[in-house]
Amino acid sequence: MIKNIKKLIAICMVIIFIIIIALLIKDNIHIKKETKSAVMISSVTEKPASDEKSEEENNIIVAIMDNEEKKENNIKADKKEKTVDEVKNEEKTDQAEDNIQKQPDSNNSPYYIKVNYQANVVTIYTKDSDGKYTVPYKAMICSTGSATPHGGTYIMPSGYRSKGTWGLMVGGVYAQYYTRIVGSILFHSVPYTKQNKSSLEYWEYDKLGTTASAGCVRLTVQDAKWIYNNCPAGTQVDFYADSNPGPLGKPTAKKISDEKEVRNWDPTDPDSRNPWKDYKKEEKEKNNNTTKNNNTTPKNNTKNNNTNPKNNTKDNNTTPKNNTINNNTNQNNNTIKNNTTNNNKINNNVIKDNKNTISNEEIENIENDDTNEINNNTTTNDEIKSYVLVN
Repeated sequence: MIKNIKKLIAICMVIIFIIIIALLIKDNIHIKKETKSAVMISSVTEKPASDEKSEEENNIIVAIMDNEEKKENNIKADKKEKTVDEVKNEEKTDQAEDNIQKQPDSNNSPYYIKVNYQANVVTIYTKDSDGKYTVPYKAMICSTGSATPHGGTYIMPSGYRSKGTWGLMVGGVYAQYYTRIVGSILFHSVPYTKQNKSSLEYWEYDKLGTTASAGCVRLTVQDAKWIYNNCPAGTQVDFYADSNPGPLGKPTAKKISDEKEVRNWDPTDPDSRNPWKDYKKEEKEKNNNTTKNNNTTPKNNTKNNNTNPKNNTKDNNTTPKNNTINNNTNQNNNTIKNNTTNNNKINNNVIKDNKNTISNEEIENIENDDTNEINNNTTTNDEIKSYVLVN
């Protein structure tokens, strides 16, 4: 019995020990869970602080960024204002330089340009022996506009010329050989719709010599090219108004709108492809043929006119000759008759005075001699008639 009790006690002790161990194990697990939960709770509770810090830092960073952006924007704005002011100042200085009026003889340019915006004529002057711009050299027909300067002398600036042939103008059109006078006022050709020499605005070309531009000075291609090539920076341009076009007068420009075959080209363009060259030859040939035909008709008329007077003169000359011959014949006949009568009188007188001296035979001989004279005179009249027929 005692052994059995001991065994039971031992079994109870083992069970108790196992229970204790199990309890210990459970406690450890719970402790671990609590520690983990505590860590989690602590981490959760600690996160708001870090978020607050990060938000503050972010706010600080954002504020710094905003300040930097504001500074940059202010700097850019200051730069823009400076650039605008600089541009304005440059423009003012350019205009001030352009508006400086100098004596013409103080310029080294070979030419001096005067623009008569009322008559729409450009006159080029060159220097005289004293170095003054008093010698008229060349006149050009032009078109000015409402924005063209109404007075003042301007100096053509450097570095503002078309690079090559073409330049883009206001309104999306193009022009050849532009040269700046002042600001946006230029010398240039009549506008083109494209960068193509066969796209000329021919209706604007026909306006040359009238006020037609926005403000620039429009010229023929030939004249615009001449200024582009011969008037360097520093050339003075004087604007004035006068009904008198100038010392060389006002040139004319051909009206081309009706010439449909070639009107899309400037007639003065020196390009070898310009169809006006062949067109001019054809016109010359037509004009030559017309003048030939016109000259031929008067020649025939003059021939006829000359022929008629000759015939008339012949007739007139013939009539007087015939009249003269007839008159001569009549005169001769009258002379013969008169002579015969006189001879008869003489014979009668001789007979009366010399009845005894002259015989009848002598009287007959005298009469025969008179008859022979009459016959001789008649022969001469026949000769005269034959002469008239020959002529």
